[in-house]
Amino acid sequence: MGPRVLWQALACAFIGAAAQAQIPPAPATAGGVRAIVVAQQPAPSFLESIAVGPDGALYVTDFQGRQILRHVDGKGFDVLARLDVHPWGMVFDSDGTLYFGAAERGIVDRRSPPTQLVYRMAPGEAPRRLLRIDDARALNGMTLLAPGRLLLADGRGGVIWHLDTRSLEVSRWLHDDALDIESGFALPTPAANGLKIHAGHLYVSNTARGTLLRVPVGGDLAPAGAVEIFARPVRADDFVFSPAGNLYYTTHRKEIMRITPDRVVSEVPGIGPELVGSTALAWRTGDDGPFAINDGGFIAHHWYGGPAPVASNLVRLHGLD
Repeated sequence: MGPRVLWQALACAFIGAAAQAQIPPAPATAGGVRAIVVAQQPAPSFLESIAVGPDGALYVTDFQGRQILRHVDGKGFDVLARLDVHPWGMVFDSDGTLYFGAAERGIVDRRSPPTQLVYRMAPGEAPRRLLRIDDARALNGMTLLAPGRLLLADGRGGVIWHLDTRSLEVSRWLHDDALDIESGFALPTPAANGLKIHAGHLYVSNTARGTLLRVPVGGDLAPAGAVEIFARPVRADDFVFSPAGNLYYTTHRKEIMRITPDRVVSEVPGIGPELVGSTALAWRTGDDGPFAINDGGFIAHHWYGGPAPVASNLVRLHGLD
């Protein structure tokens, strides 16, 4: 069955506007970092992935809520599309088309649902199912390799998939044990998770192993060398590079961490309960810091026995470089 889609005008009432007042802005720290909640989803929700659209708006997948959200500065969340699947990672192609992975069932226990579906959402159109990657097990982060060519991390099996969005051909772009879980690992924590291309390398977080990896990308857009451990121990979920070349990553706890180009790891000061269960980051051109999202403790509750989840937030982080 296809996605049940609800398109709303930009003038519609925005979700969570009143709830935003429940969490006051964090005070600026000595380093100038300031966290401000700009939009909120009530519990139970799971804001999983975030991307900057060609219009400068922020697009967010709500895995538990089965919807695609859109945020414009000064307003809350607009429900762009309601789905009958659970969306994971997302990425925009160069033509403005949005792609996202999806699972057919949600999270209700200590297991991660199989994620094999890929959806396409062309500008001005409803999302539609593009294909199923039968050999995939846990599709997660996505990034753009080149126009019409996507890379998708698989949280199990040690694979980065390549998808040609025109021919719909799917292949293994990279297969390496360093991308997989260690033998005997029993938790549902994903291995290969977030991925970004930066300065001629593909960077991949392996959350289960606590490593941040990278591999050079050749002129033919194929891997051009061995997988290297860029930093460890690093419990990274998603991550983003700043204009200065610093890497900021979420932990799916509450911290936001930074890795400098010379691989010095430190915690970003000034982050509070507004980012418990931090999941993903996006940095818009010209901003003085990234936007971050979280799950309000949803995964900690279901997978690790934590307390009941609270609302999920979109948080703007000011004062980072």
